[in-house]
Amino acid sequence: MQQGSFIDVLLMFLGTILQTFGEMFGAAIRWCSFYANTTLFVAAAVALAAVLLGIKNGFRSKPLPAYVKGKGPGFWAWMAVIVLWVVVMLNYFDRQLLAVLNTSITSGEQGIAMTQAQFGMVTSAFLIVYAALSPVGGYLADRFSRKFIILCSLVVWSVVTWMTGQSSSYEELIFWRGAMGVSEAFYIPAALALISDYHRGSTRSMATGLHMSGIYAGQILAGYGAWIANDPACALGWRLTFETFGFIGVAYALVVILLLRDPEAKETEEGEVTPEEPTAGSVPTEDFSIGRVLHSLFTGRAMAMLLVMYACAGFANWFLMGWYPRLLQDMFGISEAAAGPMATMWVNIAKYAAVLLAAVVADMWYLRNKNARAYVPGICFLLAGPCVIVAMLPALGVSIGLTLVATVALVSMQGVAQGSLDATLMPVLRSHIDERFSATGYGLLNLTSVSAGALISWLGGYLKDSGIALGVPLSIAGFLMVICGLLFFLLPKKTA
Repeated sequence: MQQGSFIDVLLMFLGTILQTFGEMFGAAIRWCSFYANTTLFVAAAVALAAVLLGIKNGFRSKPLPAYVKGKGPGFWAWMAVIVLWVVVMLNYFDRQLLAVLNTSITSGEQGIAMTQAQFGMVTSAFLIVYAALSPVGGYLADRFSRKFIILCSLVVWSVVTWMTGQSSSYEELIFWRGAMGVSEAFYIPAALALISDYHRGSTRSMATGLHMSGIYAGQILAGYGAWIANDPACALGWRLTFETFGFIGVAYALVVILLLRDPEAKETEEGEVTPEEPTAGSVPTEDFSIGRVLHSLFTGRAMAMLLVMYACAGFANWFLMGWYPRLLQDMFGISEAAAGPMATMWVNIAKYAAVLLAAVVADMWYLRNKNARAYVPGICFLLAGPCVIVAMLPALGVSIGLTLVATVALVSMQGVAQGSLDATLMPVLRSHIDERFSATGYGLLNLTSVSAGALISWLGGYLKDSGIALGVPLSIAGFLMVICGLLFFLLPKKTA
C-alpha cells in the first residue's frame, strides 16, 4: 500500500470515529435537554440531601490529619481529584458558554438586544460579584466543611445556568450572571484547599495540576457550545443549551454526595496536628477571627506580592475568556461557529499540557530546590508575555502579516503560562502562609485576579464600541504578564 493511500485510510478512519463520537454526544445532549425542565426539582432534592449529610457529619471544619513524610496520600485523596475534576470542568464550561454564544445571545430571533459594551458588562457583573465574594467563600471554606461548601456551590451555579437560558431581557441576563458569581466564588478556594489538605508532600503540585486541567477541558468543550446551539445535529439554540448544562450540573451533584469526602482528622501521639513545613504568622488553633486570619496572612511581604502577581496574570486570562472568540472574528473575518472552537481549543490545550508538565517539573525540582514551584511559572510568564504582544502587533498598526494559525499559536503561549500558574499557585501560597487559612488566602488572590478581569472585560467592550481593536487591551495584558514573571523570582526564598 502506498504511503498516501495509508494516510487517506487513516484519516477516513479517524473521521469516522469523530463522526460517531459526535453523533453519540449529540444524542446524549438531546437526552439531557429532554429532562432540563426538571432542574429545579432535582436541585431541591440534592439540597435536602446536602443538609441531611451536613447534619450527620457536621458542618464545621475539622483539624487536618497529622502529616507523615514518605506516606502516600491514599485512595480518597485521588478520588477527590477525580470527582472535583468533573466539577471544575462543568464550572468553566458554564462560565465560558456566554462568550462563545456572543452573537447568538445579542442578535437573532431568540437574542437579547444589547451593545457590545453592555455584553461586556454582563461578563463584568459575574466577575465583580465573583471577585467581591471570593475572600468570603475562602473564609467560610476554612471554617466549615469544604465538601458542603463545594456541593452547595455546584447546585446553585447549575440552577443559575439553567435560569440564564430563561432570561428574556438584558436586566434578567445581567442579574443571573451576577448570581452565578455568588455561587462560584465559593468553589475554587474550597476545592483547592481540600485537595491540598489531602496532598501535603511531593504530590501536591501534581494533584493541583490534575484538578486545574479540568478548567481547560471545560473551556475547550464550551467552544463547541456554538455547535450544540446552532448545528443541525443538535440545534438546541442558546437558551436550551444553557438549560441543558444547568441540568447536567445538578445531576452530577449526586455523584459528589456519594464520592467526595473531607479528610478525617487523626491526631499524633502528642495530640497535635503537624503541618508539612513551618509557616509564618501562625495563630492559636481556636482563633479564627477575621482580624487574626488577615494578620497571619499578611505577616511578611509574600501575600501582598502574590496579590499583585495574580492580578497581572488575570488581565490576559480573563480577557481571553471573555473576548477571544470575538477578537478572532474581527481580525480574520471568520464565523462565530469557527471562532468558538478555535479560540477555546488551542489555548486550553496549551494550558492542559502545561498544567500537567509544570506540575511534574515543579514537584521534581522542589525536591532539590524549595523555590522551584515559584520559578516554574516565573519562567513561563517571561516567555509568554512577549509572544502575546507580538501576536497583537497588527492590532496596534504594525503590519507583520501574521496568519490565523500564527496568531493562535502565539496567543496560546498565554495558556502555557496560565497552566503553569494554576499547577503551582496553591502550593506556593501554602508554603508562605499558615496552611489552615489557605482557602481564605486563595479567595483574596481570586479577588484581585477577577477584579482585573472585570475591568478588562468591560474595557474590551468599551473600546470596541469606540472603534478600537480588541487587540489593544490584550497587548497591555501581555506586558503585565512579563511583570508577573519577574515578581515570581522576587518572592521570599525558602531554604528548607
